[in-house]
Amino acid sequence: MAIIKIKNPAIDLDAAEIPNLPASKITSGTFADARIADLSASKLTGSISDARLPANALNSNVDLTNLSASNLTSGTIPTARITALPAGVGGKVLQVVTATDSTSRTTTSTSYVTASNTLLVNITPSSTSSKIFVTSSFTVSAPSDTWAGHFTIFRDTTNLASDKFINAHGTSTYQVEGAAISVLDSPNTTSATTYQVYLKVQSSSYPTTIIHGGSKGTITAFEIGA
Repeated sequence: MAIIKIKNPAIDLDAAEIPNLPASKITSGTFADARIADLSASKLTGSISDARLPANALNSNVDLTNLSASNLTSGTIPTARITALPAGVGGKVLQVVTATDSTSRTTTSTSYVTASNTLLVNITPSSTSSKIFVTSSFTVSAPSDTWAGHFTIFRDTTNLASDKFINAHGTSTYQVEGAAISVLDSPNTTSATTYQVYLKVQSSSYPTTIIHGGSKGTITAFEIGA
């Protein structure tokens, strides 16, 4: 039987009337979206414009489980998003706060006091897992060789060292000495925290002076990332 070709474009044929039509015969026109069901993503070789993506696709529904770190070329990852670091990574200084003091202050208190807010710094840790390393240096003096001064560092109202953390004993009728304190603290907070040098005397009969006249004391707090 001879094949009859219908050349009249006005004839409308249903898809069922054109069985097994090879794709190579489709050389022009455009398929409606409804005619393409379940298109595999592997068939998409070009770029998808932003307009083709739902508004929340990139900020809530994108799976970044296997995202390579090499793809992060700008911006900053918030500390809260870093829950753990590999062994050997971390321990970096995240911030440093320092202060100096050149005002001499004297006490006869046998309990730890601040001697009118001497040598203090305020620091706000960026993470509860951070450690704070605090170091301070200053001069101390007293008028007797029986004098013993005691110095320590407080975090807010907490003494971070045992009693007599620093003892400066006089050995002459008037003694001037240098003193230095350092302590590593784990405050477990992201709130503003005060570190301050406190002092006391062994006997109220022998006053202690911190930051001897003409000298300068310093205190520095380092936040160390866990």
